[in-house]
Amino acid sequence: MKIKHISIHQIKIPLKFSFKTAKTELNVRDSLIIMIENENGIMGFGEVVSFLTPFYSAETQEMSFDALYHHYIPKLLHHPLNHPFEIHELLKNEEIFPMAIAGLENALLDLYYKEKNQILMREIFKGEHFNDSIERGAVISDLGIEQTINEIEKLKKDGVRRIKIKVHPENAYKKMKQVMTLFPTLDFAVDANRSYKWSQLNEYKKLDKLALLCIEEPFDTQNISDYQNILKDLNTPVCFDENITSLFTLNKLCNVPGKKWVNLKIGRLGGLYQIREAINICRAHHIRFWVGSMVETGISKILHVQLSGLADNVMPGDLSDASHYFKEDLISPEIKFVNGKMKLPNGIGLGVSVNLERIKKYTIHSVNFDAKND
Repeated sequence: MKIKHISIHQIKIPLKFSFKTAKTELNVRDSLIIMIENENGIMGFGEVVSFLTPFYSAETQEMSFDALYHHYIPKLLHHPLNHPFEIHELLKNEEIFPMAIAGLENALLDLYYKEKNQILMREIFKGEHFNDSIERGAVISDLGIEQTINEIEKLKKDGVRRIKIKVHPENAYKKMKQVMTLFPTLDFAVDANRSYKWSQLNEYKKLDKLALLCIEEPFDTQNISDYQNILKDLNTPVCFDENITSLFTLNKLCNVPGKKWVNLKIGRLGGLYQIREAINICRAHHIRFWVGSMVETGISKILHVQLSGLADNVMPGDLSDASHYFKEDLISPEIKFVNGKMKLPNGIGLGVSVNLERIKKYTIHSVNFDAKND
């Protein structure tokens, strides 16, 4: 791969509503877009999905940017790669910031497979069975019960059958019991974002009896081993998200008995190479997986859309229309479901086109690297 130019664009794109979880509230999505250009003017795009504050993971946007600016990109420009996955070997002795590496790897993959006129996800999972279309799964932020019911009504009319609701211990059981009574034909999961204390285990067990699809990241712990003695006694699968930060932690989960699922996010695990390895581990240990998202732009989310096309996803991903979150997205065509379904894109690279004018519109700061000068 011959790289001519790399740039990082810090963007600030407004959300159409306040997205609330047990630990934060987002009104704007701050993100980093990486653009890599080869000698022929072909461009690859990736998104670094870290947040400004460490509410989700320890890696903040400032950390991601510093790692890219001072270490990852200069090293890449001095050590040409034959394949984008070689970036992981190149950076193995650097301090690892998974979301920064994922954004860089994704941009390299987009460029590499555009050069080859191929769809990157189909090549990375060559020989795998992909569905032609995916069903829409939706996420509702932590709202009051009336707002929650209104949102469910809208989603149901749009053909959505699987909904995940953000909850916290003080409202989870009461809210979900009412919701599931009102909408018996829909499938529900919840996400507590590690808001339950171990002292609230009895309150949690009430939620565990509601026949939810799964309960995502319930307890306030970063140690997978803390689940060793309780997971086997729970009725509902516990879905692990922010606690699975690497293949190492995923392998630790394999040794915990009980019903467990994994929410796959490319940024959190550090790229598609790590995702492919994680899926192989899940399959080998009979752990069910599915695809989440990071309230991200289409540059990152379109990869999650394609990843959710793998036939053995346990349930539809958290992949709503782009227009649900943003007035305008950064890709074309935008992510859009019709009657609850979306056909997988078939363009080369990411599968879609990236709108450079919109990146420019939402950029608040950018830096450039020229291969000739580094």
